[in-house]
Amino acid sequence: MSSRGVIRSTVINLIGQVVPTLVALATVPLYLHWVGEVKYGVLLLAFTMLGYFGAFDFGLGRAVAQRVAGQEDVVENNRTFWTALTFGLSVGLIGGLVLYALGHWLFAGVFRIPPEYHTQVVDSIPWLAMTVPLVSTLSVLTGTLQAKQAFIALNAGQAIGSIALQVFPLIWVAMGHASMSALVSSALFGRLTGLVFIYWAVVRALPIFGAPRMQRGEIASLLRFGGWISLSGMLIPLLTIVDRMVIGVQLGAAAVTAYTVPFSLTQRVTYIPLSLATTLFPKFSQLRGESAERLMHQSILGLVALQTPVVVLGVVLTQPFFQLWLGNEMAVKMVPIAIVLLVGIWINGPAYVPNVYMPAQGRPDLMAKFYVAELLPFLALLWVLVGQWGIVGAGIAWVVRSTADAIFCFVATRTLGLYWKAILPNFPAIMMAVWSALAPIGLIPKLIVGLLALAVSLIASWYVSPLALRDRVLTALRIKTARATSKS
Repeated sequence: MSSRGVIRSTVINLIGQVVPTLVALATVPLYLHWVGEVKYGVLLLAFTMLGYFGAFDFGLGRAVAQRVAGQEDVVENNRTFWTALTFGLSVGLIGGLVLYALGHWLFAGVFRIPPEYHTQVVDSIPWLAMTVPLVSTLSVLTGTLQAKQAFIALNAGQAIGSIALQVFPLIWVAMGHASMSALVSSALFGRLTGLVFIYWAVVRALPIFGAPRMQRGEIASLLRFGGWISLSGMLIPLLTIVDRMVIGVQLGAAAVTAYTVPFSLTQRVTYIPLSLATTLFPKFSQLRGESAERLMHQSILGLVALQTPVVVLGVVLTQPFFQLWLGNEMAVKMVPIAIVLLVGIWINGPAYVPNVYMPAQGRPDLMAKFYVAELLPFLALLWVLVGQWGIVGAGIAWVVRSTADAIFCFVATRTLGLYWKAILPNFPAIMMAVWSALAPIGLIPKLIVGLLALAVSLIASWYVSPLALRDRVLTALRIKTARATSKS
């Protein structure tokens, strides 16, 4: 895949992430209005638990992507696919049984669920458990499409599933069915809708033939690679969602909503590095030596250049956006945490590149070992900061962990110097944006400082961007200028 192909695939992945985000912007206010802040928080806790139990795929999705991208034999690809799919479905069923067994204890005994919701939550647990094998199966299917670089079909399927996941429960609520069982079961069918489309896309892309069966040797081979991915896959959701668990235990369901809404919204900014990382993983799996390192270096610089102006604009617009979207009362709770999280995303975003480079080059163990090392310190820091500063403390703990992850990624791939070279020129723009958003100054001064921050970020980003990206931007500008001149 050429640099042009990388950019094209990244844009396709980005569009696939943005479309469900636009739907979420419309649905979150409806959820808050129709089911209430507390009940929506309970629903988010349920989906948080589902996200963690989705780690029962044992890293098969990433293992399949790495294996299929690196081999061209159709028979071997089918053997890999069927083995991963049947094994993933099996362990997903086991994960669902574990969730079913532990669900009542978790929701009734661990989280601070209001008593009036206990019965509804317990009734929804079987539906949550049935979703786990769908998640593990979906992981294998998406990994296969990534390996075949079928990004249009992959993103179409993921967008369909994400939109259905958000819209189907609201349809039930509009029809008068607002119980937790109705919400979770309709979300399950939304997830199933996306899975059916993605399976159809895999059938066309691979292609698939033969009967489903597991090959013992193939399982062992996948798990040798996928075992470390699986360990990461179990730790990443825990590291990512444990903040909401701690908030639920210490502060209650309403605080979960106040944290999760800005968290989910700001995470949309990670679609930029995530889209690039999704594109790069099969490419890194094919390349070795200087070619792979050169692509990694260019991608890090390009990510910093693309992401910084977006983060600056996001920080500057956070307060007015939340006020218009959810009202002043919600904005007061959510704006500070959103700004803290955006800064963390800016720090961590470029690390997505070395994060996929390491497993693609055959070292999936590095990040897994680091996640093990940071788990207990992060949990301790999170517990203390949530107790001290509430949801803002949870955001600060997340930023500290994300920064540690980024530094490790760059040290492990010997790109820390490149990272500092790219990020330091953009640091003043980020600080100006944060000051303009939080300082007790008038609207006009905020606007002036915000525009200055954006201008500084654009200049600094152009300075650090790789030559290939600059050439592509200049070429596009020349073409547009020539077209405008010819029309006039």
